[in-house]
Amino acid sequence: MGQLFMKKLPCFVFLLFGLTFTIILQGCDSPVEGTVEDSVALAEAPLFVVPVQAAPPKRGDISAFFETTSRIEAQNRVEILSKGAGQCLSVNAEVGDTVEAGQVLVELERDEFNAQIRQAQVAVQQQKTAYEIAKRSYEEGIGASAERDNMKFAYEQALANLDVAELKLRNQTVYAPISGIITHRLAQEGMVVSPGMPLFSMVDPGSYTLPVNIPEKDLARLKLGQEAQASIDAFPDRVFVTRVSRINPSIDPLSGTVRVLLDFAEEDKALLRDSAFARVRLVMEVHPDVVLIPRDAIIEEEGRKYIFLLDPVEDGSVDLERFTGLNGRPVYQARRVEIKTGLEQSEVVEVTQGAEEGTMVVTLGQHTLKEDAYVMITNLEEEMSFRSPMSPQEALVEAEKNRDALVSTESSGSSDLGMSL
Repeated sequence: MGQLFMKKLPCFVFLLFGLTFTIILQGCDSPVEGTVEDSVALAEAPLFVVPVQAAPPKRGDISAFFETTSRIEAQNRVEILSKGAGQCLSVNAEVGDTVEAGQVLVELERDEFNAQIRQAQVAVQQQKTAYEIAKRSYEEGIGASAERDNMKFAYEQALANLDVAELKLRNQTVYAPISGIITHRLAQEGMVVSPGMPLFSMVDPGSYTLPVNIPEKDLARLKLGQEAQASIDAFPDRVFVTRVSRINPSIDPLSGTVRVLLDFAEEDKALLRDSAFARVRLVMEVHPDVVLIPRDAIIEEEGRKYIFLLDPVEDGSVDLERFTGLNGRPVYQARRVEIKTGLEQSEVVEVTQGAEEGTMVVTLGQHTLKEDAYVMITNLEEEMSFRSPMSPQEALVEAEKNRDALVSTESSGSSDLGMSL
């Protein structure tokens, strides 16, 4: 608690310093009437300046974003089902393995199907011989054409049966249909597999995309190649740059959104994982080389926006000797200006009207300023360097003294003026 208190102390002192000067300024703004001697005394009275922080407007690019969340999705996703039947003899891939298209994943028992192939091959040879005899007999005029045709059909049927047996044998070996990564495995050695049973799930990492749903009202601002920034929890210090690769031509009637696919750079896809959570910022609009000011500098009142600009006090317009607490720093006068704004992005706002380049904009302390108030530009470190360290209790006592002195001065001035009148 002590360390936390000491950390808060500089901020407390700085705010108290600013509040004290503001109270004194309000007192100094009160009109006073009296004798010539009173007027001369008031003219020579010290003037106080309000400490503020300020910075000049900057020029730069600003963007408008549409922010949403999504999960990485592979466009090439395959569920591998068994076409064969029988006991599983070997499983040649595990979850996380990268496999190539055509690579053997599972082998099922083959003995029965090898026997069926041998049987079909014998039948083919028999039917081929019978067909050749019938064909020769027909050509020699001792056989009928019907017998020749029947033998031909029987021979072709035997060939078809051999093709079926060979196909069944090939189905006893499960191959990878695409190149990719195994994400799920159900196949186990020794299990009995039937046609249609799921064995593996796999995805192609080269097809990773990021689907997002954009409101229908923003459809006109979408275009192919549009940039989006994606932040993925697995890589907290990295921002992935994606681009719009596909815009669905139809609108979802239930949600009123358009499905948009964002593509990653090829070198980034190897780092990604299927279904990883991502935060997306889609760039909807960019304004280049515009005037930017800090968001905190803006004062909003009744739907209007204002800022305070600082104008240097010209030499001779006021006696600088009357100002206290300057310590050699220049004096400015605050000028309240209404502004028009454009795009807003994190901590900065685009100003389309009102902010003048080459001037200083008050960024801290503007909420207590008055029009034409005298101010000086400072910061906490600079202000503390001019003041001796004091405890919070001492700061409160000092503030009370300043307040009492101000009240006493106002009361005395009022009494003297009353007696003069």
